[in-house]
This record gives sequence, C-alpha cells and structure tokens, in this order.
Amino acid sequence: MTDALLDSYTGINVRRFLQTAISLAADNGGRVLLLGVETVSNDETLDTIHEHVRSEQPSDDNGTTAVDSIEERRTQIAEMVELAQELDPDVSITATVRVVTDVTSGVLTVTERDSETAILLLRGVGLEDGWILNRSTIDAILADAECNVFVENVGTHGGEFPLYIPDIEDHTIAPLADSEPSPIDSILLPVGAGPHAALATEAARAVAHAADAPVTVLHVISSEASDDERADGEDILKFAEYVLGSEVSTTTELQAADTTAAAIAEAATEHDFVSIGAPEQKSLLEQLVFQSLQETLSEQIEATILMAHDTDATMRSLYYRWKQGTESIDDNEQSE
Repeated sequence: MTDALLDSYTGINVRRFLQTAISLAADNGGRVLLLGVETVSNDETLDTIHEHVRSEQPSDDNGTTAVDSIEERRTQIAEMVELAQELDPDVSITATVRVVTDVTSGVLTVTERDSETAILLLRGVGLEDGWILNRSTIDAILADAECNVFVENVGTHGGEFPLYIPDIEDHTIAPLADSEPSPIDSILLPVGAGPHAALATEAARAVAHAADAPVTVLHVISSEASDDERADGEDILKFAEYVLGSEVSTTTELQAADTTAAAIAEAATEHDFVSIGAPEQKSLLEQLVFQSLQETLSEQIEATILMAHDTDATMRSLYYRWKQGTESIDDNEQSE
C-alpha cells in the first residue's frame, strides 16, 4: 500500500517497509506486488479515468487533475520497484496503480484473485484513521480479508527518512537514496497460544533470515502461574523454536509478570524489531500493537512492530498437533 506514504513527510523509512515485504516473500518463495492506490471522490471521476485509459483524452479539468495524480503515482511506484529489486534481486517485484473510490474495497478486490496472497499494511500513513463508526481501513481489512494480513508500525529504529521528502522552499523532493534504514540487529518474538502466534513466528523467521539477526522468544505468564501453566509456557517456547528452525539463532525466555503488555513493552526497548500475533480481544496488548509510537504503553518503544493476523487462525491446531506428537514420542521412549 503506497498511498499517503508517497504524498507527504511521514518520518517513515520506506526501505524498512520494503525489506519486510521482501523478507516475507523470500521466506515463502513468493513475490511482491506494490499496490499504489489513488482515490477519487465519485464514480463519475472514476469513469473519466477509465475513458482516459482507453482514449488518452480526458474530458474535463477534474479528470485531467486525477490523471496527472495517477501518472505521478506511477512514477513514484516505479522508483520503489527499482529499489526493491536492488534489495533482493532474487525476489520478483511487480507494481500496479489502482484508481478507486474506496481504499478498502480496492485492496480486497486485488487479494480476491489469489488465496495465497498476504497483505502488508503500514501504520502512520492514514490507514488507521477511522471515519465510519470509528472503523479504520486497517480495521476493515483485518475483518474482511480472506488472506493473512500484516500491519507494520515502523519505529525510529527503522530509520528517519521516508521515500519522498517535500522541500517546500525549493519545491523539490529528496532522492530515494536518502532513505537508508537502520540495521536490524535483534528481534523480539512475544508468543502465546493465540491463533496468530504461529504466523508471527514465521514472520520473525523471515526477517531473521534476511537480516541475519538473532531472535529472542518471550512468553509471559502470570506472577501466580501454576506448575502446569509454567509447563505449558515452556512448550509454547519450544514450539516457537521449532517453527523458527535451526538456521535462526534463538534465545527463549519464560517471564512472570503482573501485566503481559507492560512486560512486552519493556522487553521491546532492547530490540530493533518486534513480531507479534494479533490480539484476540481488545486489551492493553492491542494498544501496544495498534497505537502509534508516541501512544504506546511506555512511550519508549523505538522498534519496528509487525503484527500478524492469520485468517485461518491455525496456531492452536498446529500447536496442539505438535504437542501431541512430542508427547507421543515421549510415551514411546518411556515404554521402551
């Protein structure tokens, strides 16, 4: 999604955003489609755009303005494709610009073509602003998409420069090379038994492979947790290690705390990148994931936060199949 991101100074480093998309694609043997979205106010303007595509002769001033915006969007997104190809020549990068009256339906229409598509959305460019019953574009896509969705909040560790930096005085824009991101030296993976944790673990693996960075897997239990709850926590950490694989340098931590979100927020200050599963219900943890950098629990989290939403909610079935398998192996060993 490259809409408001290309229009104004956001303080968001686009190279980091592209790196995440490319990492996810590379880990799954997939490709990246950069989707530029140009919104128009009504169907009449949309029809004018379609007519221009056919005849290249818009019929009125409003149509001409919209066409100019689309051409600018195409130029911008073409530059992003060039950069993305430099980041990883082995991953196929394509791009398209869609003209829509509604961003949500425009994005979902693209993903309907392929059930194996995943969507990566970026916070901080207006997609989180709600207008109908406080339902934002991100909320709507998370609720309605029939594929996996990732939402990234690029913190200050991601780098300070966006793709295009308007210079009001000289009416120029800074070159793409100015958007050099900070390296990812460490990744935090908070995990639980929720339905989206496995996808978050796969995302952490993808970023770890691309950045050659170690992963700290954190599971938080109650300060008054029972022995069984501690044992379950250890199993969740082992499962995450299993999903990450032997090629990722992994450290596991089982931490007791009164508040899960506060423990994660504190741990996040020690890392450059956080991969976390979407919350199951509205809570302080949801605020940690969705709120902007200045509105996080501690107001000190500088890491990039990537939230994973698994449309199939496969974590529980995967986890319990894995656990049954390990228990079966243990029983066989004991019987021998």
